[in-house]
Amino acid sequence: MSAPFVPIDHADYAHAPAMNVASGISLAQALVKACPANPEPNVAKARNYLAGVAEQALVDFTDRNKELGVYSAEDSRILDNQADRSWGALRLRLQGMSMIPEQTDKAAQAKEMDWKLFQGSTEFLKEEYVSQSTRMAALLKQIGDDQLQAKLDELCGPEFLAACREVQPKYEAMVSERLRRDKASGTNLNETLRALGTAIVNYASKVLSTVEPNDPASHENARKLLRPIEAHREAWAKGPPVVTEEEPVPTPGTTPPVTP
Repeated sequence: MSAPFVPIDHADYAHAPAMNVASGISLAQALVKACPANPEPNVAKARNYLAGVAEQALVDFTDRNKELGVYSAEDSRILDNQADRSWGALRLRLQGMSMIPEQTDKAAQAKEMDWKLFQGSTEFLKEEYVSQSTRMAALLKQIGDDQLQAKLDELCGPEFLAACREVQPKYEAMVSERLRRDKASGTNLNETLRALGTAIVNYASKVLSTVEPNDPASHENARKLLRPIEAHREAWAKGPPVVTEEEPVPTPGTTPPVTP
């Protein structure tokens, strides 16, 4: 006994699936690849348009990634940890010195210095990168303006403040790079994503236009051509791809040229 005929649901393809630019390019390439060499004219035209949009999206995406800079998420975390440890060590040194009863003068000076710089807290080390960078820069400026370096070096040892000074320019460069990258990451890609979605829906609609209501073979053929969309939705339902600083660049597909 054959399986009952289930018509393809046009509503399933009326909207583009959830996607980011990288997965949208991959989906478009898969749809183009699944299309036969000589489909009906309207399908061929939509396929070629989709191929052209995918190729342009890949150019836009590659250009954007070139602008992303050199600091990965892991690089930023490592540098942030270095800054946290440097400033944390300086404060711990002051706190430790303030607890030594045999050195009453130094203990008092360390306690005073700790309050002057940190006011009882290093919570700023838990703030987001931009705010933390500003707070650390302000501390270094205060130390310079109030001529506190000599006393800090005496109380803590010169290595502690030196470590804070050494990490600051690297931290500021990282923050500047991330801000530039964040700005670059939005450049044109919203429009690129919309263009991909429109081209995918347009292609799906042309494929569906070939379906005859009482012809099971035409329904099955449309399902076959649009199967990449279903596969994409199934994969996305398990969780969108994790994107850190850069989405992976999709492999360029062997797509047919766009006809004028």
